[in-house]
Amino acid sequence: MQCVNIENWTYCRYEKGNFKAFITFGSSPEAIATDRLEYFVTVLENDEKEIYQETFDSLSDACFTLNEKYSDWYRDWE
Repeated sequence: MQCVNIENWTYCRYEKGNFKAFITFGSSPEAIATDRLEYFVTVLENDEKEIYQETFDSLSDACFTLNEKYSDWYRDWE
């Protein structure tokens, strides 16, 4: 089974039914003030309704959490 990592996080996600779990990035006003990015583990329902989001200061922490919580949603697309 593959996992989301720092090499593939921009195009990989986990899906289960109508739910998708993935990582995005952005900045809060506090993060902008210190010139840093934040990473968000997000779960959407039906591609539009956000049902969960958690913020991380490091991409590796976001990848770890995404894999820990949602890797059982993995589906081999081949």
